[in-house]
Amino acid sequence: MKITYQLRFRDFKKARVFSRLLKLKNKKEWEDWCKSANKPKDIPVLPNVAYKNNGWKNYKDWLGY
Repeated sequence: MKITYQLRFRDFKKARVFSRLLKLKNKKEWEDWCKSANKPKDIPVLPNVAYKNNGWKNYKDWLGY
């Protein structure tokens, strides 16, 4: 039996606004924050993969530093 999951993430622009509100300073801080219980399920751990062809530039743009 094969089980598949369909991940539904927040729209890129809304997710980027959310990530910028966190005031994180770099990718390492993002990775650490993602391990916390505070991360909503609709925010991807790997935004560079989730939004690759949908607005993604880099972590500097994503986090707004």
